Amino acid sequence: MAREEETRYRYIEHPSDVGFEAYGTTLEELFANAAFAMYSFMTDVVEIETTETKEITVNAEDLYSLMFDWLDELLFLFESESLVIKEFDITVDESQFSISGKCRGGRFDPAKHESGIIVKAVTYNMMEIKKNEVWHARVVLDV
Repeated sequence: MAREEETRYRYIEHPSDVGFEAYGTTLEELFANAAFAMYSFMTDVVEIETTETKEITVNAEDLYSLMFDWLDELLFLFESESLVIKEFDITVDESQFSISGKCRGGRFDPAKHESGIIVKAVTYNMMEIKKNEVWHARVVLDV
């Protein structure tokens, strides 16, 4: 794992699924790193060309639901349009529990890109979001 990835996210052990911990100095960085970590289970994100831009808005009831809904929306884009998002120009409103902004990425092509784990769903299992020196999130994905 590259040094930069170690500070952005790390994989965690789970008996039946896969998980990660993501980090960020801001909520925007935390949510972007969580997305990058999720996509990294599915393919080598670095190899995806940045050819498409999507406007994304997600609203939720709390910070946990916002993480869940954010990753669920990005997983939907992968499943429905084969999109892997890797660049994020987003704003997270902590008081309104919303994310909005432009996200850039490209289409996953199994003939061209490495195939990884098939992620079926985001879960609330073991989910954690907190701030100490930096923001920290733990997410488990159903595979």
